[in-house]
Amino acid sequence: MPYNSIVAVLSGGPSDQATLSLAYNVAKDFDSHIDALHAKGDPRDAIPVIGEGMSGPLVEEILQVAERDSTNRSQRARAAFDAWRKRHNVPVVENPPPPKSASCAWREEQGNEEDVVSRRGRIADLIVAARPANAKDLASETVIETVLFDTGRPVLLAPPDLPATMGERVSIFWNGSVQVARAIGFAMPLLMRAKEVRVLTADEAKHAEASSDAGLVRHLGWRGVTATIHRFQPAPRAIGEALLAEAYKGSADLLVMGAFTQSRLRQIILGGVTRRVLAEAKLPVLMAH
Repeated sequence: MPYNSIVAVLSGGPSDQATLSLAYNVAKDFDSHIDALHAKGDPRDAIPVIGEGMSGPLVEEILQVAERDSTNRSQRARAAFDAWRKRHNVPVVENPPPPKSASCAWREEQGNEEDVVSRRGRIADLIVAARPANAKDLASETVIETVLFDTGRPVLLAPPDLPATMGERVSIFWNGSVQVARAIGFAMPLLMRAKEVRVLTADEAKHAEASSDAGLVRHLGWRGVTATIHRFQPAPRAIGEALLAEAYKGSADLLVMGAFTQSRLRQIILGGVTRRVLAEAKLPVLMAH
């Protein structure tokens, strides 16, 4: 199934241009419609954080600060959208039927970002969002985790700096999990257009499921996708680092993988491949849970 509808998540931060550009890279190949979605924070959500015992004037001041921050973010997100749309001359289309080209619309909703993006994301074919800027960007990481777990849709993550191409040389991290099987299904329209597809497997005993990688290559072949197998040797508890290094070595411009194949609690305590990729990937990553 092609990506007819895409939700591009805009935060009002410096990553919005990369998010829109990555969404457009997909949309122009599939004549997709992009909903540029910004969740405008409700200042009243700051009230539970404030705590009891504060004076009325202080509470009012904090609410005013939250309102200004929310408005500023909304204005920056809209400015990024307008600049991107003008640069690529993408037509604004509010309702179907779509034109025979990429189209877009601005969508702003007030509310908690996790709730807004999850609700909108469930009725899209693809969600595009910026990966967390760094390990301290907990807000972005929380939104991405929520979307992965709560929408049932694939998430395409934009790195801070996009590669020159996207989807020409694709690497798949295969560990035999349900999550990566879902990710591959969602990525199939891109895989069928790719010039090169590499199946990467961690050559470790605890990843014995990877022995089915030959079966995956055969499955892809039935869809007209020619893939090759590449096994790599990760250091103990460093699969994520080794995976990214292997993808870079193959000049990949897209990584396809399952998200949180271990429990989220285990990932929080011990770390994991998903968290490493979320924090460090320098290429677009298509994930599904």
